[in-house]
Amino acid sequence: MGIKQLPFLIIWFSSILCHVTGFSPKDSFLIDCGSPTKTTIGDRVFQPDTSNSIRRLFQPHTQLSTAKHILATTNSSKDSATYGAPLFQTARIFDGTSSYTFQILKSGRHWIRLYFFPFTFESYDMSTAKFSVTAQEFLLLRDFQLQNGSVVKEFSVSVTSGALTIQFTPARNSFAFLNALEVVSVPDELITDDARNVSSGNRYQGLTKQALQTVWRVNMGGPAVSPPNDTLSRTWVPDQEFLVNKNSATKKTGTVKYVDGGPSPDIAPELVYGSCREMNSEGDPNVKKNVTWDFDVDPGFQYLVRFHFCDIVSLSANQLMFNVYINAWEAYRNLEFDTLSAPVFIDLVTEQSESSKMSIHIGPSTDASDTYPNAILNGLEIMKMNDFANSTVGGSPFIGSSVRCSSLSVLYMALLFVLQFV
Repeated sequence: MGIKQLPFLIIWFSSILCHVTGFSPKDSFLIDCGSPTKTTIGDRVFQPDTSNSIRRLFQPHTQLSTAKHILATTNSSKDSATYGAPLFQTARIFDGTSSYTFQILKSGRHWIRLYFFPFTFESYDMSTAKFSVTAQEFLLLRDFQLQNGSVVKEFSVSVTSGALTIQFTPARNSFAFLNALEVVSVPDELITDDARNVSSGNRYQGLTKQALQTVWRVNMGGPAVSPPNDTLSRTWVPDQEFLVNKNSATKKTGTVKYVDGGPSPDIAPELVYGSCREMNSEGDPNVKKNVTWDFDVDPGFQYLVRFHFCDIVSLSANQLMFNVYINAWEAYRNLEFDTLSAPVFIDLVTEQSESSKMSIHIGPSTDASDTYPNAILNGLEIMKMNDFANSTVGGSPFIGSSVRCSSLSVLYMALLFVLQFV
């Protein structure tokens, strides 16, 4: 079967990301899909991807390859309080395989944020759309459908070549759509190559090669944090809905002191480190109970779990000693902090999940005989790691099937070779 060559349109983008941090991403592509004009969200400018943009913008950064240009608009109003609400007023519809290719100036990890809000445009009801999305060799979404509401799917992938291609493939008799798109460099120190394996305690290496999908990013004891209040334009949600026993922990706030050599606001903002959930001991010095949060996750994957801590509750250093658990695993024992108000984070990699729930627990250490029983947690990030088939959705029909078929072929040939000598 031959491969059809799609006609393409060269689109010119020059998006600038200026934020409240010193970090200046080398690559920053912010696109308002289907819009005829640029859209300003706070201090971020999303550029149009229409053919008219060629005459207005300069420096070739992005190539859009699509068989047909279908630009959709709606009068349906999104809640103006929703971050990026104007971005959901337009969309680009793909009725065939289409792709964006970005010229990458700096290799390394990059955010990929996909904005979706289904609405009806002419004969296209986007709530019925079904499609898959790949980035390079990684399958990000498979048979994705969104019937109502809006969502931003956030991924990060490591780019080692000079280009990043994001492809949209509609399911049979369907189409794809996209409201907005971000491709932005990530600071090198945000995700390092190794982390602690929660079950063995050994170092897991190879994170830089992993595609990561942000599943949950939670501010414990604090408010929601929107992109304008995060140096890397991330979104953090409050923890209330995940806390199993609402009376097991209280909210606390305090002053944060970022120290040289420690985490910067790029790791997590002050709104996260400056709030926490503290174990509610109810004045009982003998209490031994855990604070628990439950999160929905997809089984069959490993997860990178990042814990954020900042001791804003103690009067002096080394007053806290507690344990951290992921499901039934003791992830960290006798955790202590020798500096008050200084941010700390811990990265842990789980084994392949067999459950659709992940439980996070904190509780006092049994070895803390000379300290009052207590435990805190300021923030949490749960990131899904790609599987053996380079997929974040499992059972990849594009990549996984070829890998499995190749493996079976090798096994079959090896068996035939052995049988010759039997």
